[in-house]
Amino acid sequence: MSVTDCPNCGEPVAAFAKTCAHCGAPNKARRASFVIAASLLLLLVAAGAAIFAVVRWQRLPVGTQPATEDFGWLTAAMKDCDKEASGTPSTLHFLVIPLAATSADDSQWRRKSLDDAANAVLLPSDEALADLGAGVLKISIDPYEFRVRDEATDTIYKWRTSSGVKRFSAPDADSVEGFKVQFLTHDKARDDDWSASFNRRKGTCYWVNAVIGN
Repeated sequence: MSVTDCPNCGEPVAAFAKTCAHCGAPNKARRASFVIAASLLLLLVAAGAAIFAVVRWQRLPVGTQPATEDFGWLTAAMKDCDKEASGTPSTLHFLVIPLAATSADDSQWRRKSLDDAANAVLLPSDEALADLGAGVLKISIDPYEFRVRDEATDTIYKWRTSSGVKRFSAPDADSVEGFKVQFLTHDKARDDDWSASFNRRKGTCYWVNAVIGN
């Protein structure tokens, strides 16, 4: 037990004693001893809580880990493209969503595919969003070149190399009634592979969900 000196007689006094055992003088250091003890106790409690929190976090089961990324921004981008397309029906509008599979096996994507477009697998939007939310697919950041071909005239609309989710438009495409799409990447340079033909619906933004390179 800690001790202090009595200010009256100089003899040692226990820190929590009310009075000096030798001369009976009040122990003025008693209050300070209680304050120090209480502070140490609080510090020990805080340290214990921190250690418990760390151990508990380290042992969290997989199911309680943070949820996968929220792709609300992507559905908002789809709606924005639709809104703009409805106001400019003579323009061709596309929202390209380049995807990459987290598994090397691409057979599952071809079973869900709407069609192939050169080295890309085109997926329905509901399938793409569901697989993105589940973490089975991810947004690709690899560069690609997106092209569109008018079926009637073979006119090719092409844009500069891009990466990530991007909107493309062709304002001088009022006469286009049917088109095909294509993706080119640095490891797939063939320009003669196109998707099947899509019928043009004016005022529509086409969401191109493409698993590229699989």
